[in-house]
Amino acid sequence: MSRQKHKKPITKQLFSVADENAPFTYVEAYKMLCTNLEFITAAQDCKKIMITSTLANEGKTNVSVNLALTLAGYDKKVCLVECDLRRPSVHRFIKVNRNTEGLTNVLKGEIELKKAIKNVTGTNMDILLAGATPPNPSELLSSTKMKDVIDELEGMYDYVIYDTPPVLLVTDAAALGRFMNGALLVVKHDATEKGLVVKAKKNLDSAGVKILGAVYSIYSEKSARAYSYSKYSSYNYYYYYGGYYGYGNERKSKKKDENQDED
Repeated sequence: MSRQKHKKPITKQLFSVADENAPFTYVEAYKMLCTNLEFITAAQDCKKIMITSTLANEGKTNVSVNLALTLAGYDKKVCLVECDLRRPSVHRFIKVNRNTEGLTNVLKGEIELKKAIKNVTGTNMDILLAGATPPNPSELLSSTKMKDVIDELEGMYDYVIYDTPPVLLVTDAAALGRFMNGALLVVKHDATEKGLVVKAKKNLDSAGVKILGAVYSIYSEKSARAYSYSKYSSYNYYYYYGGYYGYGNERKSKKKDENQDED
């Protein structure tokens, strides 16, 4: 009997704009995104920005982290809030302990907000991780307590970036969106079906969420212009996300790999 070979799991790594070796086009893409947001902000109050996607594996967390880092690089006081309570991954990108107390602990009254916020060393950016995984993410994110947290953060920062789950998989983003000034919809270039993007937009519209714009992810450098990714990004690979656990199905897979990342 032949021995079955097991493929070594691929782990995602963030190509950070804060990396001194980051390609010029990659860094410039996020600067362009920040410039566009500055134009919007000049015309209207836009401090609370939600980042979401249509489906999983479209790069929303990568966009959230790099957008926050880029804004912080302009001497803006920025906080990145991890609202993907089902499948948090910011801790892997920032390289901090997953078990750090965070948003859910604040919402449950277990810790004060200011004590749960952590600074990203060497930057003007703070993060509020997801914290312990709750049984009722949508309810927590749409609660009065969450609104209080959002209001408090608004008074502390120039920008607050909220990383939220995909729109078409769970209702979390729509529930949270009504508290936001607007949302950026991350779309995987040349992969996500147009009909699904339209459906995601309708869902956000129905929830009263203002869409500020869309961000192409995994955009090839061979094309006219990269809005968020270059060919150097590790996101040029495909990763498993969801299915037996996480979005849409709360059953945990017996074969769950702790090294697998999500967007």
